[in-house]
Amino acid sequence: MPGALSVRIREACDRFQALYGSAPRVLARAPARVELLGNHTDYNGGLVMAAAIDRETIIVGGPSPERVARVASAHFDGVDEFGLGAIEAGPRSSWTTYVRGVCWAMAATCGGFEGGFNAFVIGDVPLGAGLSSSASLQSALGAFLLSLGVIRPPAGDEYPGLRTDAGRFALARVLNRSENEFVGVGSGLLDQVSCLFGRKDHAVYLDCSTYETRRIPLGEVALVVCDSRTSRRLADGMYDIRRGECEAGLDRLRQLTGRGAERLSEFRLEELSAHREEPETARWKRARHVLSENDRVQRGAHALEAGDLATFGRLMSESHASSREDFENSSQALDLLIESARESPGFIGGKLSGAGWAGCTINLVRADLAEPFAESVKARYNQASGLDPLVHVCRTAEGASAIEL
Repeated sequence: MPGALSVRIREACDRFQALYGSAPRVLARAPARVELLGNHTDYNGGLVMAAAIDRETIIVGGPSPERVARVASAHFDGVDEFGLGAIEAGPRSSWTTYVRGVCWAMAATCGGFEGGFNAFVIGDVPLGAGLSSSASLQSALGAFLLSLGVIRPPAGDEYPGLRTDAGRFALARVLNRSENEFVGVGSGLLDQVSCLFGRKDHAVYLDCSTYETRRIPLGEVALVVCDSRTSRRLADGMYDIRRGECEAGLDRLRQLTGRGAERLSEFRLEELSAHREEPETARWKRARHVLSENDRVQRGAHALEAGDLATFGRLMSESHASSREDFENSSQALDLLIESARESPGFIGGKLSGAGWAGCTINLVRADLAEPFAESVKARYNQASGLDPLVHVCRTAEGASAIEL
């Protein structure tokens, strides 16, 4: 066992021992992620840029001779126990649906489980804040299962694994399949790729059409996440509505241009502008947001490669304006957080993070001014709203990994 275990890991190991009567054999961890640019572009076949952050999900566990999984969490009561033959979904609202979904998708890809496992989950990813706690859990569990050896994918880079980027991308697709087909959430690949491909002081770039994935130096900046303390329930159903509006925009552009494009992101802003609808319809505005976001990601990648953080920050702020005006997935609380951030020391740029409508903003901040920035945002947001935001000063982090204990 590593010599300098964190308090959280020690707690996980102790609680595993108490629950299952033996010491854990494997430790896996995966970071949360923040979306830097590319809001709602992933399922439209567009470009995205994100970063893994130093908030993570940790899983410790060991094998079981039965083909049964037993999973417990520090954050929820009880132990979820299920067979690994025909895996069935639990209550959709339960966090264990994601656990079962990963097991289901891994078995479908790799040919079934050779044994069972016991596991304990702990972490510090804020739940429901737009930092993709679900993808962090999925990625940690995928790394755990591969390291434990209870499921063995065939050899080759095209199969799930952690040793190569091709293996990590294959794992991301398996995890995304579990979310789409088992959990029933129609998300794109952004979250899983970010949690698996993260690297310290780097952003992760993803082309959701070609699947090109690369890491771009971001530098030693602070990524400050500001939680508006508004409920994500405000967004219930809105994600699927926006997907439908994007699909309507795609269908209309196909009709107008005669092009058989498969994805909205195959069109250019110039084509959209040539067919502007008056008055501006929802489908036209959603399409404008997606296509302008693609442009911002491209320019943002060039800016980072040139070491130009000021331009990258400005593009983040432009992204938020587009979310507010064209995609209409911001909110009064999120806008207020961005206004508070803009007036605080060290601010380089900021935008809403994740699906939107509630949850968090992500801010690019000078590392030496991160704490004064956080205190300023708290005070300004409280004065204007009466709420105390949760502010997390984060740094970039490595992607998912696993070790034997």
